Amino acid sequence: MSKEPKGFISWKDAGPRKMMDGIEVAPDRVKVYFNLNLDCLSVIDAETGLLYCHAHRVEIHNAKFRVQEAGRQRVLREKRKNVHAYIIGNCHDIGDVAKERHRLVRDKIEKYEICNCEGTMWCEKCIPESGDQFRHGYYNPYKHKTFVDDISNKSLFKSERVIIRDKTAVGPHFNIFYIPEPKPKRVPWNKGLRYTFDQMGFKKKHPRRRKYTPKNAENLVNLGLL
Repeated sequence: MSKEPKGFISWKDAGPRKMMDGIEVAPDRVKVYFNLNLDCLSVIDAETGLLYCHAHRVEIHNAKFRVQEAGRQRVLREKRKNVHAYIIGNCHDIGDVAKERHRLVRDKIEKYEICNCEGTMWCEKCIPESGDQFRHGYYNPYKHKTFVDDISNKSLFKSERVIIRDKTAVGPHFNIFYIPEPKPKRVPWNKGLRYTFDQMGFKKKHPRRRKYTPKNAENLVNLGLL
C-alpha cells in the first residue's frame, strides 16, 4: 500500500466517534467531496460540518447530489477549482470492502471470506460497484450545472446507493457509481375519476324486463306483485 500524503487522516485515526452497542461507528450522515490538495476524498460530518476523515472509497445510501451555484460561477470566473460540489447521504461504509469476515459458530468466532476471487478480477462481492446495476456519473463545472450521467448526460439529483472513489481505489476507472432511480409508473389520466354515462357519451341500457305468460301474469296480479 502506498504511503499516504501528509495531512491524510485515515478512518483509524478519525475522532471523536459515536458509540453504538460498545462499537465505534462513523457519523450517520456525511458529505463527501474530492479533496483537490490531497487527491483523495474528504468525509464531513453533516451534523457538525467538521472533517471526519479522508478516504479512497466511500459508500452512502439515500444520497443527494448537490452543487452550489455561487461556487460554480466562481470557477467560471477565476478558472480555478474550489470545493462547491458534493454528495450527501447516510454513511454506509468507508474504505474498501473487506473480504475477510467473522461469524459466530457454536459459540466460537471463526473467520471466512465472502468470495473466492483472486483479487485480480472484478468481483461484485468485494467490488460491488462493478455490478451491472450501477451506472457512472461525473461533474464538470465548465459543461454542466449538476452532476450528470456519464453516457446520457442526464442530471443526477438523488440515488438510493452511491459509491465514490478516488483514482487509487481498486476496480473500474470511474469515480462516481450510482444506482438509477426507478422510473415512475404511468398513471391513467382518468384514474380515480367517475363519469356518468351521459358524460362518457354512452347510452344507458335499460334492464331486461321479465316476460310473463298470461297465466303467470294473472297469478302475480292476484298476489299484488304485478
